[in-house]
Formats: sequence, structure tokens, C-alpha cells
Amino acid sequence: MGRKDNNESNGSNDDGAKNKQGKKGDGEERKTFKKYRDLSKSLEKKWFKKESKKKLAIEELEEEIELLGKQLDDYKKIEDDYLDRVKRLQADYDNYRKRTLKEQLEHIKSANKELIEKLLPVIDSFEHALEVGKDLKSADDEFCKGVNMIYGKLIDVLKGEGIEIINPKGEEFNPHLCEAAVTEAKDNVSEGIVLEVLRKGYKIGNFLIRPAVVKVCKK
Repeated sequence: MGRKDNNESNGSNDDGAKNKQGKKGDGEERKTFKKYRDLSKSLEKKWFKKESKKKLAIEELEEEIELLGKQLDDYKKIEDDYLDRVKRLQADYDNYRKRTLKEQLEHIKSANKELIEKLLPVIDSFEHALEVGKDLKSADDEFCKGVNMIYGKLIDVLKGEGIEIINPKGEEFNPHLCEAAVTEAKDNVSEGIVLEVLRKGYKIGNFLIRPAVVKVCKK
């Protein structure tokens, strides 16, 4: 009986020890689980925090890119506006330069016109003298040759200055360049054709200095 009681007592002690060890093991497992759970939560919080910061940074970057895009569009509009102004100013300047140059040329032509008008009687005198020399059959005379040479040089100078001689013999009568002083009917010649130039005309550019005086065929 005493041994049995001792054995039972020892068995009870062993079971109690096992129960204690089991409870101790369960406690450690719980601690370990709790530790990993806390670590997991901590890592999860850190990850969410990191992702939130990343997302926020991306949103801020997208907003900044959008803002820069708007600013770029504004600058592009300003640039286009300035370019348009520069083009208009350039066009205005070109038109002003062309207009000024044209006015200067017209002024020069007008001044030349006045000078030529004063020279025309001299030119007419030269031509009359040469015609008289031909009529007197003295065209080969040295004096006539000298006069003819001077006349040629004078005409060359006038042509060099843009003066055009109006000598429409054989051409159709042009009322803008000629004055019909005499009319004459002539066979084999169409009506309105200039038969003879009684006095030459002159012009410079669009300026008519003096119209040609002509004889015109009229049926």
C-alpha cells in the first residue's frame, strides 16, 4: 500500500510538472506569436507609411508637372505674341522703308524732270542745227561733226539718268505720250499711225516731261 501511494504521488507530481511545462510552452508560444504579430503590424504600418509618402510624393510631382505644363503653355502664348509683334513690326518697317525709298526716287525723278525741262530747248537747238547742217549738205564739215558729237554725248548722259526719248514714228498714235499737231491722209498707211515726229518727247519713269508732237495719218 505504501509503495502504491508513493507511485501515485510520484505520478501526480510528474503530471503536474508536465502541465506546468505545457503551460510554460504555451506561454512562450503566445509571446512569440505576439512578438511576430507586433512585428508584422509594425512592418505593415511602416510599409503603409512609406507607400503613403510615396503616393503623396507622386501626387505632388504630378501637380508640379501639371503646373509646369500650364506655365509652359502660358510662356508659349507669350512667345507667340512677341513673335507676332516682331513680325508685324518687321512688316511695318519694310513697308515704311519701301515707301520712303519710293518717295525718294519719285522726288529725284521730279527734280530730274524739272532739270530736263530746262535742257529741252538746248536739245531742240542742237537737233535744229543738225537738221540745218544736213539741208546745207555740210554734215561732213568738221564743225557739224563736233556739234553732232556733243549732241550724242548729251543724249547719252540723259539716257544714263533714266530719260527716255519718245520718237514714235511708224507707231500707233498714243494720246498719253503724243500730241497730234497735224493730220494727213496717206495711201498704204493705216489710220492712226504716226507719219512724222515734229518734236521729240521725253519721259522719266512714269513722269511725262514733254509729249511728242507728231503728224498722224487720218483717212
